[in-house]
Amino acid sequence: MSWLFLVLAIAGYVAMNLVMKLGSLRGLNSSELTGSLFALASLYCLLILIFSGQSLNFTTTVVLLAVAGGAGGAVAYFFFLQALKIGSYALTISIYTMTFLNPVIFSIIFWDRQVTTLITLGTLLIIAGIILISLAGSTPESQKSGLFLKWLIFLIATFFLTGIPQISQAAAVRLAEINLWSYLFITFLAGALVFLIYLFVKKVRLPRQALSFGALAAAGSVAGNFFTMRALAGLPEPVVFPVIQAGPIIAAVILSLAYFKEKIKPAAYFGIILGLAGIVLLTLK
Repeated sequence: MSWLFLVLAIAGYVAMNLVMKLGSLRGLNSSELTGSLFALASLYCLLILIFSGQSLNFTTTVVLLAVAGGAGGAVAYFFFLQALKIGSYALTISIYTMTFLNPVIFSIIFWDRQVTTLITLGTLLIIAGIILISLAGSTPESQKSGLFLKWLIFLIATFFLTGIPQISQAAAVRLAEINLWSYLFITFLAGALVFLIYLFVKKVRLPRQALSFGALAAAGSVAGNFFTMRALAGLPEPVVFPVIQAGPIIAAVILSLAYFKEKIKPAAYFGIILGLAGIVLLTLK
């Protein structure tokens, strides 16, 4: 059942990324789309809590984990967008996708997670596949970079801040009694507040179209996060997070070929094969 949850989580993230891509093609700003996503995702979680009659269960630990995860994730994504604007596309994406190492290393050091040979080989294959896919997406225009130090600072901040929501999710699942919808509601609400404050300071009004795309993307994000946490209840972090990171990337390449009719380099196909092979090894753990 845990692997089914993992597949459903990937499907949710793929749907979210696709909607965000379509929104950006309509000329919508990433911060507007993401702010709408966080705000509407928190609303969805609240509605689920209300109509299901579930208790909010706002314990201090849950609130702290959720706020840290939501705010950390929102700030991390903002820094990632800044790094993407001024640095190499391929290198930025490659480094960003390696953030799954944060919860993996954390779980090994602090939670005594055992890492088998299959998990190690599977993770290395996924890393190699992600690098190849990212490099295959590089173009002469995307390779132009400037302000190297600023790019590096943004990217380092992104790398470590992204680990906060990942570790937060894994830690929350370890709690004996936790209402996942309460946790997700606070998480998305904290992230929404970060983005809404930023948009308010910038005096940016959310266009109606951004809310429309945000509503669809939020549904995918809520599903992705919920099923990720369900998967974490039955699978270790060194399995869940590499697969969660690799799955949507592989799906994005396939969608770029089938839906957007984009051309990719042969290296991307090899990267997909390596990524899938890594996922298969992790299933044999």
